[in-house]
Amino acid sequence: MDKTQSGVLCRVRTISDNLRLVPVVELEPGAYGSAPQPTTSPWTAEESETYWRACLRAGGVVGVAPVVPGSWLVALDVLDSPELLHRVLHVHFADGVPADLDEIGPFCGGFALVDDGEILVLPTCCGDLGTLDNWRIATELRTNSPEMLWIGHPWLTVWYQAPMLHVREVTEYNLPTCPREFAMNPEALQSAVRHATRELDLFCERVVESLHDIPGVLDAAAIGRILVGKRDP
Repeated sequence: MDKTQSGVLCRVRTISDNLRLVPVVELEPGAYGSAPQPTTSPWTAEESETYWRACLRAGGVVGVAPVVPGSWLVALDVLDSPELLHRVLHVHFADGVPADLDEIGPFCGGFALVDDGEILVLPTCCGDLGTLDNWRIATELRTNSPEMLWIGHPWLTVWYQAPMLHVREVTEYNLPTCPREFAMNPEALQSAVRHATRELDLFCERVVESLHDIPGVLDAAAIGRILVGKRDP
């Protein structure tokens, strides 16, 4: 599907019903260790990943891979190791576990939009695992007026153009000349949200188990839910 944007012919990609929302967690390199930063600007994907791996290695984390080259995001299955998950929790609570649960936030990261195994969209800066609710709300949208779909910044816009949901990239300053746009079946996205919810539930169980070994944790179940973006109302 093609459409014209500011006089430029832009392609709208139709996503298959095999789409998924894959939960990912950001391992911010400086929180784990230090290493020389690349001297070029902007960094290439290779330079970014080399720096990331060096910082993690300095903090005793090895053998992990990002979801795409140059990213600092990892899939939940990377955190299967109890030792690694324990290290991630120590970093998250580097300043101690707050007594007030309202001061605890979810793991940074979010959800990768994936079509038949191809990653199309990654969460952006300040995104976290709590953004699944935003995708859930998007599945129910039935207006053609674009609304914000917060995945971090820059964010996405979403609207309904029967029978499909449309999602488009924006920047924080203006619309790109030819932004990427995707069209998808709302029911397929609903299915993806349900699948991601089940993944978070399983991850939450592992997080709660590891939290029992973190000093200062008084309510592992409640904190675990918060960390995976399932804060109770």
